[in-house]
Amino acid sequence: MNLIEIANLIRNNIQNIKYEYKYLSGEQNPYYLQGLGRLRLGLRNIKNIPYIQDELDKIESTWLFKSDADETRVDYSKNSEVEPYIKKIQTGLEYLLRVYNSSNYANSEDVIYIRLPELHSFEELARTANDLRKSIEIPVQLDDIGGDVEIVSAETGSIWLIVSVGSIAAINLVGSLCWAAMVLRKKHLEAKIFEQHLKTLELKNSAIEDFIMAQKSQLSNILANEAEAISNKHYNRNEPENIERLKLSINTIADLIEKGTQILPASKDSDTQKLFPDYNKGSLIESSIKQIMGSSI
Repeated sequence: MNLIEIANLIRNNIQNIKYEYKYLSGEQNPYYLQGLGRLRLGLRNIKNIPYIQDELDKIESTWLFKSDADETRVDYSKNSEVEPYIKKIQTGLEYLLRVYNSSNYANSEDVIYIRLPELHSFEELARTANDLRKSIEIPVQLDDIGGDVEIVSAETGSIWLIVSVGSIAAINLVGSLCWAAMVLRKKHLEAKIFEQHLKTLELKNSAIEDFIMAQKSQLSNILANEAEAISNKHYNRNEPENIERLKLSINTIADLIEKGTQILPASKDSDTQKLFPDYNKGSLIESSIKQIMGSSI
């Protein structure tokens, strides 16, 4: 796990890692604790972050993880089992975020992070680099976008490239391409599942072949519609060449995502974040064509 992944995990969970209590003077169990379910969830979600493993292991062995209650009352001894380690974890997480935020590329408006798929040879690395050139570098360098691709750095652990694309317009375009690629991948997976279902029904081969041809046609139409919508949104001239380049980009990014690639913005601006898909929720993604059409009216 590298610093980019660590920072994303921390940001997504730090609000849950709070140890909240009221002290009731004169009671046998004076510490009244609330929000324990949220606290346990946050701690479970960050269990793979390095540097705080000892504290997490110790907390997991306490009463906190031996109950599902969201609130309880404990005495001084039980409170002391948990509170000091929570404070150490909070301090560690805040320090890791400060380290990340001090980097030159953190929160840059024109920088993306690209998580590469697992690679086993230079040949695979070369193919992946060529796919990224086709899917990102070529479309963002067109005149209407004014982007320029530069590899700024790379992170260890899972291989993440830190890439400047030269402009906010280029970031917006890459987000649209990634979103369309996830839509295409979802539709492809749905078609595969239905195809497997048809094969269990003992239909004639010709019927299954007809379905496969119809699905290929539908996927081709979806790809063309997504590319045309993106061209309408991001380019001043809706030229056929641009649409063909965008179709190639969407297809290539979909293939890269299938292999494990992720492309994310460095900026933590909420509007910029919303332009990129959640790669862990592919089944929930919907085409943004309606939104694109609406914004252009």
